[in-house]
Amino acid sequence: MTPESARRTPQRTPHKEYHCHFDALEAVGKRPRQPIPRPTEPLSWELANHCKAYLEANQYASGYSFLHTLLTAATSISVPAKPYIAYLAPATQLALASTLIVYPSITTRAESADEIKGADAALKYLRGVQATIKPDHQILRAAFKFADERTRRRPNRNCEGSQSPGANNDIERLSGAAANTQSLWYRADDFWQVVGWAFNCAVVHRKRWDRWSLWLEVMLDFAEADWQERVRCSRVEGADKEEILMGSLLWQYVSSTDPSNRNNRRRIVKAVLAMADSHSSTDFPEIWPKETHELKPRKDDDKQPLATIDIENNYFGDYEKDQEDTIMHDVQIKATRKSRSKLSSACPPEQTSTLVALTVEEAIQRLGGMDAIQLRQRIIALLEQVACHLPSHFTTFEDLLDGFTEDLVRLPTLIFSAILSTFKMPGLSSLALNANLLLPLVSEQLLNYTTTTPAQDHFESLWLPLRATAQSFATNAKVSLLLEHMFMYMMDQDAFQATDDLRQAVEAGVQARQTVYGSGKGKKGNNEEEKLSREVMRLSSSRLFGLLEVLELAAGKTPQRRETKSKTLPLDTSIGSELSSPPESDTDEDG
Repeated sequence: MTPESARRTPQRTPHKEYHCHFDALEAVGKRPRQPIPRPTEPLSWELANHCKAYLEANQYASGYSFLHTLLTAATSISVPAKPYIAYLAPATQLALASTLIVYPSITTRAESADEIKGADAALKYLRGVQATIKPDHQILRAAFKFADERTRRRPNRNCEGSQSPGANNDIERLSGAAANTQSLWYRADDFWQVVGWAFNCAVVHRKRWDRWSLWLEVMLDFAEADWQERVRCSRVEGADKEEILMGSLLWQYVSSTDPSNRNNRRRIVKAVLAMADSHSSTDFPEIWPKETHELKPRKDDDKQPLATIDIENNYFGDYEKDQEDTIMHDVQIKATRKSRSKLSSACPPEQTSTLVALTVEEAIQRLGGMDAIQLRQRIIALLEQVACHLPSHFTTFEDLLDGFTEDLVRLPTLIFSAILSTFKMPGLSSLALNANLLLPLVSEQLLNYTTTTPAQDHFESLWLPLRATAQSFATNAKVSLLLEHMFMYMMDQDAFQATDDLRQAVEAGVQARQTVYGSGKGKKGNNEEEKLSREVMRLSSSRLFGLLEVLELAAGKTPQRRETKSKTLPLDTSIGSELSSPPESDTDEDG
């Protein structure tokens, strides 16, 4: 090579290439971490057999920790351009992991901390599966499938391993009761029995709910991710939408019994709204016999007392210093359980024969706490999706609303309000349910927002002036709460203008609802319910005026104040909110 050609030939710059690669890796490291679905492969015979030996020996913590390692190996360096393979356990081992999350003998009836670690390791593994594999992976349907009636009635007593759900060969079969006749997927009739029983536990069996809430949350995570992915795929041109969606995990549960049968749909609604009353306890019994019984402490005179643990003074008893993190984790769990037990005192089991709630806190606890309310609302939102996408196979959205309306309108006012304010359905669907809930409470012919677009003139002429047909404060309070939420939706959509007609409609409705007499007589607890509802209605009316005044201020108008004769009102309140002008003096009113 001549000197001239050497000068013309580009020289390699290894340092620049190194810095380019380093900058790329640094850029990837700064990106928000998100689950990256990775290609999966089944375990090899050797690995599957190794895991099987752990699980059949009841070494659940070791078995699922090993499976988690196989699943997440090379996760830190997997990128969309070069994803590393994840090794996935057979369906039978996934099904067992789901059972172990709530299996009584290793959770609430565990005799040692090591047994509980097995349940937690199973949960951790399922969370890893969710973050690693594609949400619509076919193995999930095989793993999380309830035994059919024929299998449940004729178990093979001689070979428990052959009953493992989804087992196709010897390496997939698992022996042991937890994987077979005591499996959750074998014991429960269907998904909705589990849902109803879990929410019953949320109200009266808080220790069991600590485990059932984990199970229900992870299963809903699987179902939601699977459904969303299938909805996305169904929008591709030429795709068979119904076939794709009916292959989902959610549809597998909805169609477990004939979904076109109204009684079956009613059972689904009752499972979502189960609150440990006599009907819920009968319809959704416990999954395992004596599941809620406390484990009796064993009397062992030779047992040495445990060393005292005093974290504040850095004394960890028999634990080594490197086990401090584990101790702190256990302390946090105990603190959480202690706080939940304090909350449960607001609604002890002996007081659950009636649904009356005297405070907002009691209403929340009567529904199982905020975590239970959020899970209930997630299921309602999923059912709304099924009704909107598969109406010919399930039911129409309007009919689904009727099913929920039948049960919701019967609830006490504070419990009704707690559910109403936590809907997770899309805004227009929530508006349609609010409008539907008004149907049994009033006598007017109302609009159906499953087929009609909401408009301001509907509210001015129809909705806002409404009062309940009954004279009870409870019924009128529910009407006010529903109108309040409908008003907020329209404001959120910028669908309201601050007009005189709108103010007149709000004032007329509040005035009409405040002139009722109440119905304190009747069944036990109704008097307390009426007193509470009267206050709820007063506060809701005040909030309605507050929303209206915010709308008027945003439009540059001065909020008006309408004079009323307070002596005609059962409630000691004036037409207006805290945002209004100060009330007139006594002299002015007398004049």
